[in-house]
Amino acid sequence: MRPTRFLALPSTSFSPATSSSPSAEKTIGRTKPYLTDSALIERCRSNALTVEDALDLFDAAVAADPKPSIYAINLLLGAIAGMKHYPIVISLCNKLNVLSGIQPNIHTYSIVINSCCRMSSVNLGFGFLGGLLKRSFSPRTAIFNSLINGLGADKRVAEAAMLFDKMSLMGCEPNVVSCNALIKGLCNTGSTALALELHQKMAMMGESCMPDVITYNTIIHHLCKEGHVSYACKLLDEMIRVGVKPDVRTYNSIIYGHSTLGHWKEAVGILKEMMHWHLSPDVVTFSMLMDSFSKCDKTAEAHKLLDLMKERGEKPDVIPYTILVRGYCQEGHLADARRVFDSMLAKGPAPSSHTYSVLINGCVKNQKLDEAIELFNKMQREGVKPDIITYSTILDGLCHLGKIEDVRGLLDEMMSQGIHPDVVTYTSIMCGFCRLGKWKEAHQLLYEMIEQQIHLDAVTFTALIDAICKEGMVQEAHGLLEVMICRGIEPDIVTYNTLMDGYCVVGKLNDAVRVFDLMVSKGYEPDAFTYNILIDSYCKSGKIDDALSLFNAMPHKGVKHTVIIYNAMLAGLYRVGRVAEAEKLCGKMLAAGICPSLHTYNIILDGLCKNQYIDEAMKLFQGVLSSNVNLDIVCFNTMIDGFIKAGRFKAAKNIFNTIPTKDLKPDAITFNIMVNGLMKEGLFDEATNLLLHMEKSGCPANSTTFNTGLLEKEEI
Repeated sequence: MRPTRFLALPSTSFSPATSSSPSAEKTIGRTKPYLTDSALIERCRSNALTVEDALDLFDAAVAADPKPSIYAINLLLGAIAGMKHYPIVISLCNKLNVLSGIQPNIHTYSIVINSCCRMSSVNLGFGFLGGLLKRSFSPRTAIFNSLINGLGADKRVAEAAMLFDKMSLMGCEPNVVSCNALIKGLCNTGSTALALELHQKMAMMGESCMPDVITYNTIIHHLCKEGHVSYACKLLDEMIRVGVKPDVRTYNSIIYGHSTLGHWKEAVGILKEMMHWHLSPDVVTFSMLMDSFSKCDKTAEAHKLLDLMKERGEKPDVIPYTILVRGYCQEGHLADARRVFDSMLAKGPAPSSHTYSVLINGCVKNQKLDEAIELFNKMQREGVKPDIITYSTILDGLCHLGKIEDVRGLLDEMMSQGIHPDVVTYTSIMCGFCRLGKWKEAHQLLYEMIEQQIHLDAVTFTALIDAICKEGMVQEAHGLLEVMICRGIEPDIVTYNTLMDGYCVVGKLNDAVRVFDLMVSKGYEPDAFTYNILIDSYCKSGKIDDALSLFNAMPHKGVKHTVIIYNAMLAGLYRVGRVAEAEKLCGKMLAAGICPSLHTYNIILDGLCKNQYIDEAMKLFQGVLSSNVNLDIVCFNTMIDGFIKAGRFKAAKNIFNTIPTKDLKPDAITFNIMVNGLMKEGLFDEATNLLLHMEKSGCPANSTTFNTGLLEKEEI
């Protein structure tokens, strides 16, 4: 039972009854107190008011005589709603309905209906609306706004739109808040196009419905989330043109949109525009930009943004620091990641469980498991509790090193801490066991998952099938597919593609075709990846006509050709010497608007050189060099090797000398090709000098260098 807290009321709230007080009523041995309106209003407006205080005030109010006004009671209910104790608001309002002396008014109903909607009980809100109408009150626009908001939050947007349309019939004209509520609901359910239609109509609905910053922010935010950043930028321009001033949230949404698409330069441009309008970027702005930089392997630039943030007086939280740790780890700069992490330990903010997990993952991916385990132990000493992601990361690292006993021990520790492995954890471990050839342990874990009633899905089985296929055990993988079907888990197209690819890798093309036929019989339409697997395998098996037949069938099946599929076909045609057909296919690719990739150029140059079309290869090579395409060292190696084998060593040497001018460095393959060429030309001194240069450039000679060059010439 909740005790009465008289300290919640100022001492002036109660007037003691005496024999000379005519307003005092005699009760059992004492008089009934009264609570003045001014005292109640003063307490409601106090920043120190707690929910316990509010409940005591309500009890005192209903017990007082005379009763406080409904205005004061509404202030009290509003204060409780402001603390987000919505069920209490509803309970107290129900009490008012059965009390005499304090009658709810339209504002009371507005507060309670809003509370219902905010606690996702919009149907209860409509119940109070019915009570309001029974009392002959006319609902206000604010009440409809609350209900539209509630319906939108409940994803009942069609009902929200109907209520919006009925407002005028019930004597309430929609305002900008009504429109914004409906726009928010439409956007949250993926109907951004309808939200845009409503936005366009708002200006014609009267002065009270003119779009404001909330209207624009809501639509811009969802457009950016859906990847329609260019349209969001047009809305930003419109916003400025009609005199609605963008705020930090507007620009943050557009920066977020550019960042998710990897457009870091555009994101920086928006930051500059934001500062041009004298809007100060906040921690969220900087964090999104840092995230964009780090995802584009520009973590050092992201680090400069952190420094700028601190210079501007912003206090970075743990998120931007964690972004830097993740970025440096992804780029392989583990020492830089560790320095950022250590600065957090020394100066704050304290690393979170997620920060530890990111750094531990970086250590595991960079083959530094000892450091990962040391960090894992450290976080526990620091009082940071590892989560399922932390445990899964360490377990994955242990699997890669083949430490099966340690995996089992850590699994037991994890469960003793009340953290139960999920389907992702088990799948990761099982794949690790498969890579190590520990099939017995992998199957044991599979049955353990079944016993613990962990939901096995297509993703789990597909991951296992993929791991087993990569070990060359395709028949076992096919057996797992049958187990999957027996358990009522329907394989998806990724599962079938994985098994097909496994058969193709081990040269069992006929079995791959049988899996393809099974997939089609199950009603699955082959995708581009399916066709690529078979076309590539046909080409590598020399069955070019079969590959072309599949290639030509793709458009009729509604599947578009990709640059990867063109690459497979081109490589196959050049491999069997059908150069003219390869050239035609290349022209068809360009006509279809598909841009050649760097790998495409490598395939064409290699195909031309191996088929003795050296001059054609040189013409293409020079044309590409003069364009905006940045060729890699593989292309140069292909050309040098082709010219040496064609007996044109001087031209090969000229290409070799061009490499530094293209900001490239020769690799071991480049040097091996050149050394072999020099040996064949009898230029032993030059070969020796090149070997010395090779050592100085940090690219030491390997077994191929000696086998193909020096030993062939008996230069022991």
